[in-house]
Amino acid sequence: MKADSEKCIICERDVETGSKLSFCRLHLEAYQNIVKGYVNWSGAYGDLAPEEFLRRLENNDYSGKWVKEVAHIITSRHDLLQFFLNDLSYWGKKS
Repeated sequence: MKADSEKCIICERDVETGSKLSFCRLHLEAYQNIVKGYVNWSGAYGDLAPEEFLRRLENNDYSGKWVKEVAHIITSRHDLLQFFLNDLSYWGKKS
């Protein structure tokens, strides 16, 4: 269970209540959009690896600041990458 004073691992804002990740509301929303967006991107680009998808988001001029920050931290931390891959697996089964 998260302590009341836990801070976002990216920006130091308070962590969103109920978040399994240590993200504030803004970064959690960006994360959720990334997970949902992967389905659309992989459909458009064929067999797009999740890691490549994250790199493309991070380097895309049209990606927002929070999306870029979340993509960067996911690719730089194995535990977050694994969490992301698990979420993709869940969304893939749900679709």
